[in-house]
Amino acid sequence: MRKAVGAAALVMSAVLLTGCGVLDGGSAKSDSGESASEKHKSSAKKKDKWGPPQTHEVTLEAKGEGTPQIDWMADTNHFGKVTLPWKKAVKVELKGAQLKLGIPLYITPQAVPGPDGQYVYPSCAIEVDGKQVAENAGGTSTKGCKYTLKGD
Repeated sequence: MRKAVGAAALVMSAVLLTGCGVLDGGSAKSDSGESASEKHKSSAKKKDKWGPPQTHEVTLEAKGEGTPQIDWMADTNHFGKVTLPWKKAVKVELKGAQLKLGIPLYITPQAVPGPDGQYVYPSCAIEVDGKQVAENAGGTSTKGCKYTLKGD
C-alpha cells in the first residue's frame, strides 16, 4: 500500500510540474504568450511607475524649557524624554506608493510647567529640506505639529 501511494504521489508531482512548465526549463508561456521571466520583468516595470526613490532631510524641533516626553515620527516612530530646546534631523526615503500617498511626519511634545506654574505645551516645528512645513506656537494647543511628506 505504501509503495502504491508513493508511486502515485511521484506520478502526480511529475504531472503537476510538467503542467506548470518547470520540467521544460521554465519557459512555459502564459495565456498572454509571455514566459515567466518576461512576466517578471514586466511586473518590475510596473513597480517603477511611482518613480525612483527620493530622500529628504527632515528636521523636527521643540522649543522652550523643561524635560517633556515627546512622541515623534519621521523615519520611524519614537517616544522618549528630552531636554528642551530639542532638535532632531533625519533622512527619510520615500519609495513606491509613498511618493504619491506620502508618509506622516509629526512631533507631539507633552506639557511642561511654565514660568507661572501652569502647564504649557512647547512650541514645535517641522522642516523638510530646509523649508518649514509645519509650526505650532505651543501654549494651550495640544495638537503638536503634523505634515504628510510626499514625493516631488
